[in-house]
Amino acid sequence: MVGEIGGMSSVSSAGPVDEVEHATCIACGCLCDDIVVAVADGQIVRAGNACPVGERWFLSERSRSGVPDAWLEGQPVTRDEAIARACLLLGEARAPVFLGLSRCTTETTAAALALADHVRATIDTDVGGAATARLQAFQRVGRVSATLGEVKNRADVVVFWGCDPVKTHPRHFERYSAEPRGRFVPEGREGRTVIVVDAERTASAECADLFVPVATERGFETLWTLRALLRGVVLDGSRVARATGLELNALAALVGRLKHARYGAWFYGSQGADSSLIEAMFALVRDLNASTRFVAVSLGGAGNPVGAESATAWQTGFAGRVDFQLGYPRSWPGETSAESLLLRGEADLAVVVGEEAASGLSRQARANLGQIPVIRIAPPGSELGDGATVAFATATEGIDAGGTVARADGVLLPLRPALPPRLPTDREWLAALLDHFAGGNGA
Repeated sequence: MVGEIGGMSSVSSAGPVDEVEHATCIACGCLCDDIVVAVADGQIVRAGNACPVGERWFLSERSRSGVPDAWLEGQPVTRDEAIARACLLLGEARAPVFLGLSRCTTETTAAALALADHVRATIDTDVGGAATARLQAFQRVGRVSATLGEVKNRADVVVFWGCDPVKTHPRHFERYSAEPRGRFVPEGREGRTVIVVDAERTASAECADLFVPVATERGFETLWTLRALLRGVVLDGSRVARATGLELNALAALVGRLKHARYGAWFYGSQGADSSLIEAMFALVRDLNASTRFVAVSLGGAGNPVGAESATAWQTGFAGRVDFQLGYPRSWPGETSAESLLLRGEADLAVVVGEEAASGLSRQARANLGQIPVIRIAPPGSELGDGATVAFATATEGIDAGGTVARADGVLLPLRPALPPRLPTDREWLAALLDHFAGGNGA
């Protein structure tokens, strides 16, 4: 039964309650690490400090009673049988592709990279393409960034471009950007100017000091107009209005607010933006540093996309979408992605790791995925479970599996699972496959 205790959702229990402090929630990109998790009768009954999104994640039904460790063609089998079959598939595949990992720990990504390297597969930790767009922009113009702690302590002007953190990252205002009292912003919210730029008025816009309506298709033109004004370029008001949908005076006033910030923070969403738009944001923030201090930080996605990207970079030299088919790592944006390989019908085996691992694929790519053998390594109930050739059930990161995750600003955070492991972790399954395969049993 679900009830309310002290304003926090909970599940009532008659048994003794144990608490785990400083648990990390990976339900959204905030990765709040101040959660107090209460456990009774072997289940989580309360998640103190968590937002509604985090509460739902912590309190979700995750019964492991009677759940087999492994399946083969939808039927429960022993671990050894499933591992043997998976290694046989890996040994026979000519172009295997690994996808997912954005909701897994950094250690799991390292284990997946080791296996992908051994079987000469392609690995894609950025199925949706959000990281690729950001990385391409970073390579072209660079990025001025900071930790969220620095933003909390210093920022007096905060911009949210094309995102709605009140809805998607409910504690962002509270912990990192708008409301917290910082060392150099002791007034908290009263000491900050919050600006929201979006196509329509959102929940975040209702909490802002200034809302600037910019149509999605005019974002690039608006950013370049702001850069021109910042550099003192004389512009034609009628042409600006046609290109951006905004009056020149309104944009000039916005530039004035940005330019006179003591310390500004520019936040943008992790989904939906192409590389040219992000490049324009990075360039504007870079230009603002000629007169003040301004930084650009992504809101980040749920799980551990930054950790997966970092692990791939330190292991291979590339931040994502890496091809090992020639025996060494290569990366070609648009060519070595899971989406491209599946659309072209080149992949003949897929290893899907983690929850919602294939959610970023197009409809046709998902259809093609259904035509090839699939090895799924994920918590029970995750997508693709019924259609997998071999499926391995895993513990859930942050609930009954530990490890390390990275916040959007690159800060590493430990997971402190509230429950003891009731199934092998995903990295344990990957290590078992590599041990079996490397031992000569999977060829």
